[in-house]
Amino acid sequence: MKKINSEEIERQVITVLLHEPQLLDTVNINTEWFVDHNYRSVVEAINELDTEHYSLLNIWGKASYLNPQFGLNYDDLSSLNRLFVTGHTLPQIVSELRKQALTRKVKEAASEYQRLPVSDNAEALYESLNNLINTEDTTADGSLDDAMNQLDYRLNHQVEKGIKTFDLLDDIVGGGLYGSMLFTIGARPSVGKTAFSVNLAYEALQQDSKLEVDYFTLEMGKAEMLNRFISRHTGIMSQSLRDPASSLSDIQKSVVRSAIKWLKDHKLNVYDTTPMLDQIVQTIKKNAAKCKTNKYLAIVDYIGLISVQGIDEQRPKLEKVTRELKMLTNDLHIPIVALAQLSRGIESRNNKTPLLSDLRDSGSIEQDSNVVAFLHKPYANNVSAEQLLIQKNREGDLGKIDFYFDGSEMLFKEIKQK
Repeated sequence: MKKINSEEIERQVITVLLHEPQLLDTVNINTEWFVDHNYRSVVEAINELDTEHYSLLNIWGKASYLNPQFGLNYDDLSSLNRLFVTGHTLPQIVSELRKQALTRKVKEAASEYQRLPVSDNAEALYESLNNLINTEDTTADGSLDDAMNQLDYRLNHQVEKGIKTFDLLDDIVGGGLYGSMLFTIGARPSVGKTAFSVNLAYEALQQDSKLEVDYFTLEMGKAEMLNRFISRHTGIMSQSLRDPASSLSDIQKSVVRSAIKWLKDHKLNVYDTTPMLDQIVQTIKKNAAKCKTNKYLAIVDYIGLISVQGIDEQRPKLEKVTRELKMLTNDLHIPIVALAQLSRGIESRNNKTPLLSDLRDSGSIEQDSNVVAFLHKPYANNVSAEQLLIQKNREGDLGKIDFYFDGSEMLFKEIKQK
């Protein structure tokens, strides 16, 4: 973490806790670490409240009751609430908060020893220095304290398992697309991997109106992607949306307008001019930091087209891309769906079922991904049948899911076995 002043660190802690007060049970915070007495009162208020009473109004009321000099009004808390930093960063921020508090203690003890160099003040200075040194040593010492606190919290509290999409897919991956997941979907050209990713995003948005989806398209423009989402929502052929004035009836136009309103009411962002890896990384960091846990999803279509500054060869470029995307999932505790191209070698085999070795140009895709799935057509005589084959799954089972696919309507529909 880059050096941030005490006021900013304290504000970040409060913004996280105002959004997700329950996270206070997953970290150790001493209110004496706060310089700002108002922020200190907010933490004390959350600590006093029962889980079922967590709300912005109750936190403000309790803080005002506990501290007659509480200087923040309800609008102040509302403004802080809008400055949200992703909850996954809380342990790191609290660690910095503690470090800054201990640094102040060292300065105070040093000043007191300079004023009066007696043994008691020397001992106090030594103790404060030792506490600070121990904090520096344990910043990256592999401690499991925060992880154990979070697990202990989950023993008695239900938490969202992940972002919901398709029912059968959610079951296989353990409840949904979860934080720290890099989910790679590979396919040969013209199989429908872009259409599948549109359906994945659509299903996620349909199930959670507060979810934010960033879709990075490196093959199509915004208008074409919009047509695909409109087609998925309405069932109107995407080709008809290229010239809607002449190809659509009045009723169909009304349906399209309704679909446009639906999209405006949801948080879908499409980026068609960010081909560089650095641009994609910065956009994800910026947008994910504003979202709560399980409220952000990024989709990249597709990783073979991403440019990396200073690297031209495809294999090292892909290795850099998958490593950066995987690090993002861990650092921000978000899922990222990455589409990938399969090698041509699959076409020369009698058995055209995709294998992990078919991932094109790089073994790092398999290595860095939590889940690897392949989209393919299992039946040569049935163009509407598609199958998602889960070939790697760190957190769950392998398996396959059959889909009905209508390319004209951008529709993927799970076929559930009776």
